[in-house]
Amino acid sequence: MAQQQLPQISRRPWQRYLAELIGTFFVVFGACGAVISNSASQGAVTLLGIAFVPGLMVLAMIYALGPVSAAHFNPAVTLAFASARRFPWKHVPAYLIAQATGALLASLLHQALFGREVAMQVNFGAHIPALWVPAASAFGFEMIYGFLLMLVIMGVATDKRIGGPIPGLAIGLTVALAIMMGGPISGASMNPIRSLAPAVFAGGQALTVLPIYLIAPTIGAALAALVYEALRDGPHHAQSAPADLV
Repeated sequence: MAQQQLPQISRRPWQRYLAELIGTFFVVFGACGAVISNSASQGAVTLLGIAFVPGLMVLAMIYALGPVSAAHFNPAVTLAFASARRFPWKHVPAYLIAQATGALLASLLHQALFGREVAMQVNFGAHIPALWVPAASAFGFEMIYGFLLMLVIMGVATDKRIGGPIPGLAIGLTVALAIMMGGPISGASMNPIRSLAPAVFAGGQALTVLPIYLIAPTIGAALAALVYEALRDGPHHAQSAPADLV
């Protein structure tokens, strides 16, 4: 008996863009919300919670929305995929706008729900290097964490042999691991838009150091994507992210 052909999936671009907006909203809402909640509750969330909330949120959003948009939720990831020719450049602006919109909505809701006074105690969850960390060192740390995350993403998202629960688990746990390592040092952003949104609402020092978190993870992610392409065992197992987007 001939094997039954599965129907071809045809998504409209706006569906992918909306998925990126929703996913990025929840990633930033969870990540920054955990930092604000930890401050408001005198440390009840703990560093472990601050690390695992965004990691688990990324995992959940990958499972929920990955089939729609490939679950970038991060401008550095989108630009790195495009640099490695795993994502069409023509869709990059719309993905970045969707991600920015979702992130800014998350910080806006933090102001509305927590109140500005409470959220400002931790600058809306914005990233600021520890006092003992020079700016150059913070830049280096953030570039390394961005490289680490993107290397894992390339491995699990652009190889046809990897499927099922593996991508979500691998990426979510990498996010949590990086925050546990780098949270007390430079914050371990890995995601420029997760740093931008709270900094816009907090202002002050959060905006002063923002270039570190916009540039370093993006450079690290792009380098990781290019390195992985150099390591790839031929094109026959490779796929784009999303695999059906042209």
